[in-house]
Amino acid sequence: MTYPTITLVTPSYNQAAYLEATIRSVLEQDYPALRFIIMDGGSTDGSVEIIQRYADQLTYWVSAKDAGQSDAINKGFAIKPAGVEPDNEIMTWLNSDDVLLPGALRRIGDIFTQYPQIDWLTGQPANMDVAGNLRLGQLKTGHSRSLIRRGWYHGRGLGFIRQEGTFWRRSLWNKVGGIHPALHYAMDFDLWRRFAVHAPLVTVDQHLAAFRTQPEQKTSALDKYYAEARITLPNAARLIALPLRAVFTLASWPFMPRVLVDDGSNRYEAGIPLFHK
Repeated sequence: MTYPTITLVTPSYNQAAYLEATIRSVLEQDYPALRFIIMDGGSTDGSVEIIQRYADQLTYWVSAKDAGQSDAINKGFAIKPAGVEPDNEIMTWLNSDDVLLPGALRRIGDIFTQYPQIDWLTGQPANMDVAGNLRLGQLKTGHSRSLIRRGWYHGRGLGFIRQEGTFWRRSLWNKVGGIHPALHYAMDFDLWRRFAVHAPLVTVDQHLAAFRTQPEQKTSALDKYYAEARITLPNAARLIALPLRAVFTLASWPFMPRVLVDDGSNRYEAGIPLFHK
C-alpha cells in the first residue's frame, strides 16, 4: 500500500516540559510518508536543545520569533512538499503539550486512502493529565455539518471538536485559505466552520490523539476564546448543556458521518449517512 503524505506541524513556545513527549509520540508512529515540521517561537527554556536531539528525523524546524500560534501554523503548512498532489496530502497540527496515540497515523492514512471522498475527519476525545495519565472518552461522538457551520460545537454548546486528532486534505485547506492570522484562541473553531461549508466532518470511532490538561495552556483563558468565537452564552450555560449534549450524542451517533473500525480484520465500514456532498 502507498500511504498518502501526512504533514504534521507542531507550533511551540517554551513548552520544554512536554515537548519531547509530543515529538516522540509523532516519530514513534513510524509512518512511512511523514513530514514533521516544528515551528518554535524562539523558546528560552531548553526547547531548542530538545528539538536538536531529533533534528535528523524532522522535515524542517526553526526557532525564531513569530506573530503567535496561528502565524506559526500557517508558516509551517506553507512549506509544501514537492510533487505531491493536494488531494494526496493530509494535514494536521499537534500542539506541543498534546500527543498522538499509537497507530494513529497509519489509521488515518488507511482511511483517507480507502475513502477518497473524505475531506476531513476526527477521532474520539481523549485527555491526559500533567503526568501523562490517559483518560479515554466513552461516548461515541459524531458531528453535524449544519451545526458546525452554525457554531454550536464549543464547551457551552455541543462540546469542542478536538483539534488534536483532526486531519484534512490540503485541497480543503486551500479552499478556505488556512487559519485566520488575527485569531489566537479560537482559530480552530473558526477553521472548522469554514471547512464545513465545503465538506462534512467524518468521525472515526477510534481515539487518535490526547489533549493534555496543564496549567499554562491557552485553553485556560476561555473568556478570550469565547470572545474571539463571538459566543455570548454565559459560562453557566454549560451546566444546562451537559445533559442535553449527552442525550444528543447518544441519539445522533448512528446518523452522523462516520467510519467504524474493525480492529480484528483491519477493515473499515462507512456509516450509512456518509459522503453525501
